[in-house]
Amino acid sequence: MKRACLSTVLMALTVAVSASACAAEVQPSRSSEGGCTIAFLLPENTTPRYEAKDHPLFLDAVKAQDSSCKVLYFNAANAADKQQQQAESALAQGAQVLVLDPANVNSSAAIVQEAKAKGVPTVAYDRTAGGPLAYRTGFDNVEVGKTQANAMIKAMQAAGHSSGNIVMINGAPDTTGAFFKQGAHEVFDKSGYKIAAEYDTDGWSPTNATTEMTQAVAKIGAHDIVGVYAANDTLAGAAVTAMRQANISPIPPVTGLDATDEGLQRIVLGTQYMTTYKNLKAETNAAAKVAILLAHGKPVPPAPMVKNATGDDVPTQLLPPIAVTVDNIKSTVIADGFATSAEVCGGGAADACARAGITG
Repeated sequence: MKRACLSTVLMALTVAVSASACAAEVQPSRSSEGGCTIAFLLPENTTPRYEAKDHPLFLDAVKAQDSSCKVLYFNAANAADKQQQQAESALAQGAQVLVLDPANVNSSAAIVQEAKAKGVPTVAYDRTAGGPLAYRTGFDNVEVGKTQANAMIKAMQAAGHSSGNIVMINGAPDTTGAFFKQGAHEVFDKSGYKIAAEYDTDGWSPTNATTEMTQAVAKIGAHDIVGVYAANDTLAGAAVTAMRQANISPIPPVTGLDATDEGLQRIVLGTQYMTTYKNLKAETNAAAKVAILLAHGKPVPPAPMVKNATGDDVPTQLLPPIAVTVDNIKSTVIADGFATSAEVCGGGAADACARAGITG
């Protein structure tokens, strides 16, 4: 898949709403010309992307757009109560804007409400959140699930399976995992394939996912699984490990998300079919821009209004996910600088990379 200007495509909004819904009035934070303080609250560190990508990219984006602003960084390590305490700490330290990726979408409204009561707006980052949000930047997460499911069906059909048993290893149900699951079901439920085993993986834990996949193999049979839907690359790796332990060969098509180095290596080596690429540089740039504007009391870019977790209308900028297979690794994640050929082709994948035309 060739893209003349992938960054331009990624910045296109993918939410179809009426033009009249796009003019959002957002109450600005306390104005602070000549400097600002932004809190960046991430949900967990089990998934590699948050510490390896989101954190440094957001810091770089803020520095590039307004070097007078400082960022207070927090990671909740999958604990909603810890994130609540971190948000309170950020407010106590003078944060003028919260950029929040909630550890628990359902309980996030308390953070947003408390911030608003102190005159501080909240920008939902990546995942949606509850409460009176000022803005949201992220991806269409239902579309992520559809993208994964459609790619998996394409791979299963290419392998000669127009029907058969599939396994779903979903993410945590109180996070974006619920939206990925929704999108995947919208595709699978009318596809003719049978969801023979399905699990919601608390905390996105690879240990839990390995156990789930082991249970699925015991239930269905080692040779009767034609595809595995894994909500992200960490869960995909766990599912592949369990299938190898069960001596399944070849590994059926496995999906993923986040374009991690390990996931991309498995794709090159043929043990994972695809990953879903979110251009985090574009996402962090958008979030930083909105946060800086709010911190300085300036108007934010108009965006379509989309309901959040508590049914509130929120101006929302969504970016489209990209399905990445061995055929387009070079033209997507490597071309964008999201990953390097050295990172992708490590872990024993050097020869496979050369055969795929990624190197050499």
